[in-house]
Amino acid sequence: MGKTKKRQAKRAAVEAARQEQVYAASSNRVGSALAAGGGGHGSDARDSDDPRWISARDNTDDPDNRFRVAPIKLKVNPMAGVIKPKAKQKTGILRITRAVEAGVTHEACVALDTLLAEVEAGTREVAAPMDLCGKVLAMCQRGSFGKPAVRLLGRMERTGLPVGPVQLRMVFFACCGKGMVAEALSLMSRYDIETGKRMLGKDVLVRGCGLMPGGVDGQLGLSLLEGTLRGIADGGWQAAPSTAGDVRVYTHPTWAPPKTQREGGAVGGAVGGAVGGAVGAVDPAVDAEKRAPTMYPGGADDDSGSFWFVCDDDGRRRPADRNSLELWAPASASTIPLAAAGLETETERHDVPQVPGAFTVVDVFSAEECAALRAAAHAVGWRRDPSDPSDPDRGRLDYCELVIWPETATRIWDRIKMHMPVGAAGVNARFRFFRYGPETVYRRHVDGSWPDARLTEDGEYVTDASKGKLRSKLTLLFYLSEGFLGGETTFYTAIPGNPGVVSARGVAPREGAALCFPHGDAEDSPVHEGSAVKVGPNGVQHKYIIRTDVLFETGKGLGSNPGRERENTERQT
Repeated sequence: MGKTKKRQAKRAAVEAARQEQVYAASSNRVGSALAAGGGGHGSDARDSDDPRWISARDNTDDPDNRFRVAPIKLKVNPMAGVIKPKAKQKTGILRITRAVEAGVTHEACVALDTLLAEVEAGTREVAAPMDLCGKVLAMCQRGSFGKPAVRLLGRMERTGLPVGPVQLRMVFFACCGKGMVAEALSLMSRYDIETGKRMLGKDVLVRGCGLMPGGVDGQLGLSLLEGTLRGIADGGWQAAPSTAGDVRVYTHPTWAPPKTQREGGAVGGAVGGAVGGAVGAVDPAVDAEKRAPTMYPGGADDDSGSFWFVCDDDGRRRPADRNSLELWAPASASTIPLAAAGLETETERHDVPQVPGAFTVVDVFSAEECAALRAAAHAVGWRRDPSDPSDPDRGRLDYCELVIWPETATRIWDRIKMHMPVGAAGVNARFRFFRYGPETVYRRHVDGSWPDARLTEDGEYVTDASKGKLRSKLTLLFYLSEGFLGGETTFYTAIPGNPGVVSARGVAPREGAALCFPHGDAEDSPVHEGSAVKVGPNGVQHKYIIRTDVLFETGKGLGSNPGRERENTERQT
């Protein structure tokens, strides 16, 4: 018998018992009245409110039987009159599991909340497994169920479940999707008591800003960005007032490193318009297309080309909206022509104003070396990821990836190592080339840390050659072109004590220069973007850069401010 039929049978038995009790009581009253009144109407003692008496009294068609009550045959219920106490039904893990499998977020949240409440009240000893709690929080994240996610997080913490960055991240994204700025800021302010590090990094912040209604440039997204940047500006946390709807971005004049004597004078500082670019300059894309076939015969061909295919899987997870990996390498260490040791131009370092830890090193590459590097990317071939569905009109970056030989990496490192903080050990050999076209923007983001990628003497690619002993802590950005408008690397900061303002400070690209700044888990890892490129006055419309990294010995070097650390220690030689 199914559950429905069992419930119906139970209700029928209860109703039958009730009717039996009513019948017995009415029969007793009618019999007593007849005995007392002798059957006469004048001395009738029947209960005037009894429904059976009223029915008999009004029955004028059958006066002889109007005082008779027809017998009713009822089944005897042995449980009649017995009141069973209603047992308290505890929410089971099975109910939560079924809701998760069915994809019903609200039901899963209610079931888990009820179960955790029973644990909190002491009526249940065992809470739900962490993996099941994580599945419910993931459903909240996908559906932007911000308030239920916050409630469940509080229940989990009060019941002693181990809540870490993974759970906080899901709740944070759920709040962002719902536009809950105050709750998101509260989550961003949390830190690990033992390590002193923040539970949620700036990479989570920039993604959360994009999830806010209105996007990264909407008022809710800017409020989250400004509140977090101001909160962590002094290393602690400055509570942010509710500034949603009243945040503005103040763009400072673009800064460029001073020109060297080789470039014709020591003029620098704030600049406007296009940087560099002689009259009649040729767009670097056109120049690179002409150079590539002669400088790198055969292009990217495993058999006879100047570059050979290394691998399509380096073991790192790639975002779902990115193409699969294609990693190439030069045929030899001399394939890309660089000036011989001792003949390269002397480099200089200049700190970026008001951006902690950021600095430039000028004259790392000559104009001819920049042209050779641009042509190398054209010889390998550019790739482009699919358009971003949230901003389909914005162009994606063209890119390709090379891993250079250890000899080449050493020669480049020798040019810049004297400007690096203590603990720096070398350049990451994995070069990521990017090309910006007109109106191309690399939205606000933070850079991640990379292992020590390297080619062995036999040409085998190793993702982490040092086996964890070396890890990157500084972004190393090489500018390979100039002469266009815009295209700055723009850093976003907030000012403690001055709520409602996000400062945007741009660094102008200088051909042959390098820009360095902290990345990864560093507290000073800045939120930045590659701002839109516009056509310059001489027709230059493409920006070329190389993104790689400065490697450090694990656990050494690069404190909260690489600039101050460098001033207090001897420079490396």
